[in-house]
Formats: sequence, C-alpha cells, structure tokens
Amino acid sequence: MAMPEDRTVSFEGFSAPLRGKVRSPASGAVSGALVLAHGRNGDMDEPLVEGLSRRTADLGWWTLRFNFAFADAKGEPSADTSDEIADLREAIAFARRESGAETVTIVGRGLGAWAVVAAATDEDAEDAILLGISYAGQEERRVALERLGEFDVPALIVVGSRSDRVDLPALKAIVDPLPFVQLDVIERADHRLRDGAGRPMLDEVLTRCEAWLKGRLQAPA
Repeated sequence: MAMPEDRTVSFEGFSAPLRGKVRSPASGAVSGALVLAHGRNGDMDEPLVEGLSRRTADLGWWTLRFNFAFADAKGEPSADTSDEIADLREAIAFARRESGAETVTIVGRGLGAWAVVAAATDEDAEDAILLGISYAGQEERRVALERLGEFDVPALIVVGSRSDRVDLPALKAIVDPLPFVQLDVIERADHRLRDGAGRPMLDEVLTRCEAWLKGRLQAPA
C-alpha cells in the first residue's frame, strides 16, 4: 500500500495567500480533518507539526498544515494574534471544503495554540489540541481558557514539566474543573516540548495526541 504523501496547496488568508501542505489517508473513509498551526519561531514543517500530520494521516485523518502569513513574509505576528486567528479560520474553511470531513480538529503549538483557542471558542471547529502554551496568570489568557469550558470544547493541552513559561498550578486550577479538557504534562520537556538536549520529544507528545484523537472518535456524538 502506498504511503500518504504531502500535496502543496494555496488558499486565501486574511491579508495574503497562505501556503500549506495536505496529506490524505492512503485508503478508507476519512476519520476527520486536522488543521495544524505552527508557533512564533517555526513554520508548517517544524517537527511536532509535521510529525503529527504524518502520523494522524496514517490513522485515517485528512490533514492540513500551513504557514501563517507572517512566517512566509519573514515578519512578526500581529500584536494581539488577530491576524493569525483570521488566517486559521480561513484554513479551517479550506479544510472543510476540501476534506469532506464532518468534524475538524484544530491543533496549535505556542502562538498557534492561542489562535486555536480563539477559533475553537467561536465554534469554528469541533475539537482542539494545544501544544506548549505559555500561561503565567495573564488575565486575557485565563479568560480564553475558561471559554473552552463555557462552550464545552473538547480539548487536549500538552505542556512540559520543565517549561519556564507555564505556571503549572495556575493552569491546573483553570482546566481541572473543565469536564471536556484534558491536561497532559510531559516529564522533562521544556516550553517547546524538547528534552534537555533540545530535541523535540516527538514520541511522547504524539502518542498522547494519538490516544486522545482515538478517544474522540469513540466519543458519543
């Protein structure tokens, strides 16, 4: 059986055309669509984003990973992430049109994770995965996370135990009462979910994501 391969695509973003890569399942029905957003200092080919796209396609997901406009322009993201949220919404719409999937799960790392929170709580997608978020008690981020509970958004949050950008007790205080939100802490991982040598902890992170996604497929509608 031929392995799934990436297909380069382009679609309209908020302020400029966006580049992306689509990977379709090799065979069988599409389990769902997965849209993946990168972090501030990365792009669509950063290891966690590319790795999750590859492994979920093998499990039957149609996947789209894409570059925010600032990444291709070699610029900076918008101060309030509004441009990136708008780009993500265009990517979600593209995924719905192209995949034919009934559900869209959105995944973001770092900056991309906060764009995912905004899109998910505006009901642009059904599920969310947040990788390596920064949270140190900021009021606006606390409110954003609490909105996941208000809108009953099923979400997986993955952070590193050695992250210097997460107040873990404060994060747990927010998400533990939320029935549809799961917090997983990767031991010995830093903010970007890397080990002490700076290597991405792919197996540890992707295994958690795969298990959660499989559980979502089995969840009652």
